[in-house]
Amino acid sequence: MIASFILGGPLAAAVIAAIGTTDAREVRGDVPWYGTVFNHASAIISVVLGGIAYEVLVLIGSSSPLSVELISFGASLIAAGVFFLANWLLATAAVTVRTAVPIRTLWAQDVGGVAANLIGLAPIAWLAAQTFQLPNGVGWWATPLFVVPLFTTRLAYARYVETRELFEQTITALSKAVDARDTYTRQHSYRVSHITEAMCRVMRLPEQEIEKIKWAGLLHDVGKIGIRDDILLKEGPLDKRERTLMNRHPVIGQDIVLQASQLKGEAPLIRAHHEWFNGSGYPDGIEALDIPLGARVLTIADAYEAMTSSRPYRKTPLTHEQAVDQLERFAGIQFDPDIVPILVNLDRSILDREPEPEDELKTMREQPDLEVPPEPSAQASGAASGGETDDTAKSRPALASDDVS
Repeated sequence: MIASFILGGPLAAAVIAAIGTTDAREVRGDVPWYGTVFNHASAIISVVLGGIAYEVLVLIGSSSPLSVELISFGASLIAAGVFFLANWLLATAAVTVRTAVPIRTLWAQDVGGVAANLIGLAPIAWLAAQTFQLPNGVGWWATPLFVVPLFTTRLAYARYVETRELFEQTITALSKAVDARDTYTRQHSYRVSHITEAMCRVMRLPEQEIEKIKWAGLLHDVGKIGIRDDILLKEGPLDKRERTLMNRHPVIGQDIVLQASQLKGEAPLIRAHHEWFNGSGYPDGIEALDIPLGARVLTIADAYEAMTSSRPYRKTPLTHEQAVDQLERFAGIQFDPDIVPILVNLDRSILDREPEPEDELKTMREQPDLEVPPEPSAQASGAASGGETDDTAKSRPALASDDVS
């Protein structure tokens, strides 16, 4: 398309864009008609804008002492930038409307991964156009040689998309492995990741940092795969030995994700998501700003989601108001006091629980639930309010806000 507006101007480029962007999925009817219209219209609009920019730049440069070839080359690079920018903006805007994913997220994740490669094709487009104009019919057979770098770039882009999709699917599968162990924590990791991402956007963190914290939220409890069922699913209070074993799950989680080089940035956040702001957390007892920022955000989101959910040791979840009271009460003790208000002020549509989706792991749970006696009222009261009974004082933390296991 870039070579076409160099050779024939915006109108020729529009024809090439309209025909040349036809996709096999469109022919098969896999793409809705409005999607097909948008795809072709965005290509035409982008290439026409690029073609107009090229002709204007060439006209302006014609009065300069520079050679025609040098002017044409410079104009083609700038015009290609206009073309790509328009095309990316239209595409990301459409995806944002359909998926509600912010434009800057799409730009960082999708465009950022291929922008350098695509912009690098602009000089090839100019060279292809010049080659096509070689005399004696040479250009007709020489120009198809440019298919090789174009095909290579297309293949690299397809591999980039496939690798990224595989990466995301692997992370999701790991988080669902924890769901398969414990029905009480079903969707917990997803909700923690969702709340964490919303907090990060309010904090205006860089997109790469947001993505790292979001993935850490999805995987923060993956270490519970290494915790025995009799401890993980125990309905009564944990004794000292059991609590010590349970407290190993952040380290186990770190060791698991470190096996994947792409998750090395998430590993420290997973390890530190039970550290306390005053240094009395685990596993390392670090405090305040020594705790990674992402882990401090994750700790708050994790505690809120756990408090507002049912647990084997606390069947009645706390209300939003009770959970917020816990967060504010222990700001500066367990939680970063500067970050707590960010969660508290989030829109309730982000914090409120959505209807449970269809169970994707139901084959893991096709067994009858065991009848269990109701918890003593004193114990239930202690779990909801953050107070201790004689039993819980020996095992679980005194604070409801730390009841996140």
